[in-house]
Amino acid sequence: MAGSSNSAPGTWAGLFSSEWGEDAHARELMKRFGAMALAKPNTPVTHLRTLADVLASLVVLTGAGEARSAAGPLVPLCEPALGQAGRAFASVDPPRVAIQVLSFVNAAEVCGAAQGLVEASAAKAWLEAIAASAKKQDDLLLYRCGLVALCLGEPALAAKLVGGGELPAALTPGEQFGFNVQGFVRYLATAMTTGAPSEAVRPAWESFVEGFPKNKAAERASWSDLLWAARAYFVGVEGRPVARVGESLHARVKPA
Repeated sequence: MAGSSNSAPGTWAGLFSSEWGEDAHARELMKRFGAMALAKPNTPVTHLRTLADVLASLVVLTGAGEARSAAGPLVPLCEPALGQAGRAFASVDPPRVAIQVLSFVNAAEVCGAAQGLVEASAAKAWLEAIAASAKKQDDLLLYRCGLVALCLGEPALAAKLVGGGELPAALTPGEQFGFNVQGFVRYLATAMTTGAPSEAVRPAWESFVEGFPKNKAAERASWSDLLWAARAYFVGVEGRPVARVGESLHARVKPA
């Protein structure tokens, strides 16, 4: 995959290319905004929401070890940030702020820097509220929320968030979705509901990963979305520990 000689944007080789410097940029942003967050620990939401995609990109591009070291000093801010986001959820901040903070926490968990915070959070209540107002939300937020619901073990809620009606009663093995994030979320939801084996689901996961660089270039998916999808697949379908998700994903996409 990433071993291709094509290093243009919209390819895995391009995302890893020193020419575009995504990993170096992420490292610099983590240092800058991480220091700001630690200097102002009373307002963790502001900084962790900014750092969510930065940390997620570090997990994917540099591996779990470096990401874990970068996230470690910020982990004590995760729980207060989730609390602040929850208190502001229905009044001040739009739903995407809470989900973005949750995405930072997810990135910290999949690289092994934190554990148990996503499941202990009020995320399910947030998702239910977002699902109830789905007509007012944009599709990209709803697709991300669908992935989050899968990670919480709530496939029916995931299907409600992304739309498309009732889930199929059975999974068709080997389907691929590429750029169709809605279809991919519904497919994973069906897999979880029916207890489908990982080999039946893997082509859908691999096609989603293959299509991610173009989805990202078109601003149809973010690094955070990729980590949620990886957690949904590796944990929800393959049964791997959450802390191994980051390295499993990095190993899947890094250049040969």
